Amino acid sequence: MFTQLQVGLEMKKKVKRSTFRRAFNSLCAALFIGSAIYIMVMGFSFVAMAAMAISVAGAAVLPVQSSEGVLEVITGTVEAMIDGVVAVIEGITSAIASLFS
Repeated sequence: MFTQLQVGLEMKKKVKRSTFRRAFNSLCAALFIGSAIYIMVMGFSFVAMAAMAISVAGAAVLPVQSSEGVLEVITGTVEAMIDGVVAVIEGITSAIASLFS
C-alpha cells in the first residue's frame, strides 16, 4: 500500500502538447518577459502593462477552456508560462549551438 509521501513523490509524466500550443505559449512568455524587462528598465507605462496583461490572458485561454476549476486554471496558466519560457530558452540555445557545429 502506498503512503501519502510515496504518492506525492511520484513524478508526473510529461504532457505532450501540440506544436501550435507550444508556439502560442512561447509567444506569450516572450511578450511577458519583454514587458517585464521594459518595465524594469524604463519604468511603468500603459503599453507595457497592457502587453503584460495580454500575455498572461493569452496563456490562460487554453486552461480556461478546459474549465476544470479555479486551481486547475491557475496551475495551467503558470505551467503554460513556464513551458513558453523553456521553449524560448531551448530555441536560443539551439541557435547558439548551431553556430558552433
